[in-house]
Amino acid sequence: MSQPDLRSLAELIIADRPVSDDQLRAAAAGLDDDTTRTLIAARGRLDRLRARDRELSALMSSIRELVEVRDVQPLLQKLVDRAHELMGTDVTYLSEYDAETDELFVRANRGAVSANMRELRVPAGVGLASKVVQTRSAQWTAEYDVANFPRDSEVSAAVRAEHMSSILGVPLISSDRVLGVLFAADRSTHGFSADQIALLTAFANHGAVILQTARLLEAERTAATTAATASAEAERRATAMEASAAFHEELTRLVLGGEGSSAIVESLARALGRDVAIADRDLHHLAGTGHDWWTEGRLHPEILAAVDESRRTARWVALPSGEPDADSAGASNGESAGESAGESARESADHPEDLPAGVVAAMAGPSLLGVLIVAGADDFDDVEHRTIERAAQIHALVTMQRDAVADAEERVRGEFVSDLVSGRADWSTLQQRAQQRGVVLEGRWLPVYVDDWDQQRWSLIRSLAAMDPQWLVAQHGTGVLALVRADEEPQALADRVAQRLASRAESSRSGLVVVGDARSMPDIPHEVESVTALAATLPGIGVTTGAVTAQEYAPYLVLFGGEAHRAHGFITGQLAPLVEWDAAHGTSLVETLGAYLDQHASVTRAATALFVHPNTVKQRLERIGSLLGDDWRSPERQFRLAIALRLHGLQS
Repeated sequence: MSQPDLRSLAELIIADRPVSDDQLRAAAAGLDDDTTRTLIAARGRLDRLRARDRELSALMSSIRELVEVRDVQPLLQKLVDRAHELMGTDVTYLSEYDAETDELFVRANRGAVSANMRELRVPAGVGLASKVVQTRSAQWTAEYDVANFPRDSEVSAAVRAEHMSSILGVPLISSDRVLGVLFAADRSTHGFSADQIALLTAFANHGAVILQTARLLEAERTAATTAATASAEAERRATAMEASAAFHEELTRLVLGGEGSSAIVESLARALGRDVAIADRDLHHLAGTGHDWWTEGRLHPEILAAVDESRRTARWVALPSGEPDADSAGASNGESAGESAGESARESADHPEDLPAGVVAAMAGPSLLGVLIVAGADDFDDVEHRTIERAAQIHALVTMQRDAVADAEERVRGEFVSDLVSGRADWSTLQQRAQQRGVVLEGRWLPVYVDDWDQQRWSLIRSLAAMDPQWLVAQHGTGVLALVRADEEPQALADRVAQRLASRAESSRSGLVVVGDARSMPDIPHEVESVTALAATLPGIGVTTGAVTAQEYAPYLVLFGGEAHRAHGFITGQLAPLVEWDAAHGTSLVETLGAYLDQHASVTRAATALFVHPNTVKQRLERIGSLLGDDWRSPERQFRLAIALRLHGLQS
């Protein structure tokens, strides 16, 4: 072989391009067979070394990227791209394994043409992928369609869409845990060599490092976020605790300084940065803002429901949001604008948008002493809830303290008032006691007696005492007595007292308010006897509610004293025959007799007043005579009948 031919053969052996065995045999013409086979073997070894060099270069590149890049998705995609190039397969893809669900999800791919493969989810125990996970080793099949393993319709559809036949899968393992599977697949049928399995395994190991690093970084970020959140929460709670402690110190200072509910409300409103109101034990507004929560002196039903719930625990109870539902904001199909507006107005009235955030009942054992109501939304934390509850407790303590003082004052005042109206105490001693209390007994006074109200007497006493601190109020008989300076007319005073008590009544049932005549204090005992007796008499003549004066009903008091049953018996004795006849026959004898006496025994004028014919009146009078007796026209009998008719009219 010539020198040029040897040079050409040598260049062909070391060429960095594909060279077939036939090309080498042709170039080695003239050499013996053993030499030719040796040269071909050398060329094959050189090809394998170059392939290994490329693989090592790709792996080193993956290592560098693993160190430099922190975004897991680009890393996985580059890993799959390099594995795809070196393996020379048609499709290469990497699936991440979810140990909780035992499923695999495709994270990166190269060579796939269908969306099915790019978004593939492999259920638990299905296909070659699950076999790799279960065995924790490389698995392959030369022909997927005839391989023996459980199948899933979606997975099979993805494989068919890619026309894959030969598939090799190797596990991504880190710290003895399977993190995923790296696949290399061809659309032709063939097996996989040990070198191919080793190469794909090397890339799978890099993929495991990528996924494990990503999970560690995510865990680190989560831990950092959790730590930051915990630190912020701790700082916030520390701030809240400091604010709560400062608020408690302020409450203590207010209580020791003798401040009341208004100061508590103002302090809590500043601490919370929102409006606060306090209701008293009767659930009427006591202090603070939020008057819209009361309608005609009564709390909104939803607030009352929250109060009832809080009474059981003395804890914070939140109210539902006052914002209307989006579905109910607009009119339904076919509904007119007017109907929609009317319905919206009704809903607004039934469920106002400015409902408070919640309430806390101020309790002393089973007794309700008030309610704290806080505006806004219930976005409070547990520290703020406890702060509100503590304010309610302080209000309860202040109320109990004032109740104790008021009870002592009421006992002393009650004894004083009892001595004033008894008529038995020494006048000079009474004047001395009055001076000690800052009360001037000179001048004219009005006795106000209230009875049969749907309130406890202590509540009536406090309601009357709250109207004017100069009033002398105490329990008397079955009701409550107030001695009031005669600065206004008796009827006006009676109306004002009745209105005040009605606004604070626990039910719609009202009682009696009786005001006597103005008297000097030495004459007050007799006037108190009169109003007390009148209050006992009025129910017997049908007057059980209202504001009246003693002067208005003085004649009846003279006739019957304080014995109501005597008035009732008098009415029955005089008019029973007529009342029974009217009830049995549907007539109007009682009305006719009343008109006849009112018109001074004139038949004509009585007929005009009754809008009937005079003969009708005459016929009725004849029937009245037959029922009452012939003496019913006598002056003395007509006087008694006239009084009985007046009383009967009051009863009716």
